[in-house]
Amino acid sequence: MASNYEEAAPLPPEKAEKLKKLINDKLIYFPASEIYDSAPAGFWDYGPYGEAIRRKVVDFWRKQLVQKEGCFEIFGAQIMPESVFRASGHLKSFADPITTCPQCGSLYRVDKLLEDSTGKAFPEGLSSEEFDKLMEEYGILCPDCQIPLAQSSKASLMVRVDIGAGDNKKICYLRPEACQSIFLDFFRINKVIAGKLPFGIAQEGKAFRNEISPRRGTLRSVEFSQMDVEVYFDPAHIDDFDAIEEVNDFPLRLFRLGHEEIEDVPVSEAVSQKIVSGKLIGYYMARTQQLYEAYGIPHGALRFREVDANERAFYSNETWDFEINTSVAGWLEVIADNYRTDHDIKEHMNGSKKDIRARVPDENGEMQPIIPHIWEISIGVDRTIYCILEWALKQNKKKKPLLDLNPWLAPATVSVFPLVERPEFVEIAKNLHKKFRDNWVDALYDADTSIGKRYLRADEIGVPFAMTIDGQTLEDNTVTVRDRNGGKQIRENLDDIPMDVPGIIKKYTTAFKDAD
Repeated sequence: MASNYEEAAPLPPEKAEKLKKLINDKLIYFPASEIYDSAPAGFWDYGPYGEAIRRKVVDFWRKQLVQKEGCFEIFGAQIMPESVFRASGHLKSFADPITTCPQCGSLYRVDKLLEDSTGKAFPEGLSSEEFDKLMEEYGILCPDCQIPLAQSSKASLMVRVDIGAGDNKKICYLRPEACQSIFLDFFRINKVIAGKLPFGIAQEGKAFRNEISPRRGTLRSVEFSQMDVEVYFDPAHIDDFDAIEEVNDFPLRLFRLGHEEIEDVPVSEAVSQKIVSGKLIGYYMARTQQLYEAYGIPHGALRFREVDANERAFYSNETWDFEINTSVAGWLEVIADNYRTDHDIKEHMNGSKKDIRARVPDENGEMQPIIPHIWEISIGVDRTIYCILEWALKQNKKKKPLLDLNPWLAPATVSVFPLVERPEFVEIAKNLHKKFRDNWVDALYDADTSIGKRYLRADEIGVPFAMTIDGQTLEDNTVTVRDRNGGKQIRENLDDIPMDVPGIIKKYTTAFKDAD
């Protein structure tokens, strides 16, 4: 069925430039080690406001998709031995197609050259011979020298690290995806605390890929963060999943192979028509989409794109790339949703010579070994943050930038201002600010420049509420509470201000909604 939702248009180019400026001016993130000319591309530092937003994006995922679903969260090592990646297949298959210019020596990713030249997407998994034919067919030349490029080859994305000293060095690698820790730790969690299938193991952490041409800021980096949930289940019971009743009517935004338009398909229909492999998968796809709508991304800017067999990762039997419409990259992949079957447990059993199967009861209650299947929700944190910022960027009545962030994601929940720097105003404002901080509420204090400029500075970074101490405060103990989005104001007694983040968000979101 066609979508009932209007396609959401991303930022126009001029607004995208404003977002880029805002990210730079407010130190949301910026190139790492930038004072050195030798600093490699593809590494980024988050500044104070950016790190606060990043942390809250992760915490929101943790609350909505980890804790609510009863997943077990771990924190795994970033460096692993060579044997792990030999077993997983990364040393053999995790590579990008590259080519060089025989004149200037520049190195290029073949699939990206083809994409930029033709506007079409090309699977990374094509052979070198197939890429060479495509370069000849489309007349791909060096962008700088305008001459034919060398034959293509495959370059490993793995980042090698040698551990130890002297002759005792061990060949290791930085993990290219955070999920490998989850696979290696499965047998312990299953044995000690997890119980019967299905259950999920989650992790947020760094991953590293030796990108040939890092570009578009944090959208394609060497070092990046992932939020992963790996759901282990018995494939014979993929449809024994009662929780699906909660999302049966939820419209999944699906862009299926062979279809020209995005469709809104209820979860129950996606399952019954075998569009997805089973109830468990339909359920987690719904929960994933719900997370991003709660992040503040419009329904019409989201889609699950079904991935063809020759484009899928080598371990996946079914893949839906969750994408967000952006101004800088069109439909940008933010999540890889993969049905990894039994690949990971099976291959790590073969590689380690250890039995890490799950044990499940049969019809007689006897415990039997099983290699579970895995449904993966692998989220790019940095790409998620960019998309949230892009869709949050608005303008106030004065045409000044404003980040319309979900209050749970804002770098601070409230700003505290003395109207002017009179001692009696400053004392009350600083006491209120300290009270917030003592109660673990992220709060900003600002007494510099005019009150109008301070409001604008808070709006720019997305602080949802501002509290101003003024002359009336001295008379009746009330402060002005201002709403970021509409600039509306109400009076509130100091003694009635909640001292916890949920209370602040609930009370003032409701108050300003009622004021509308």
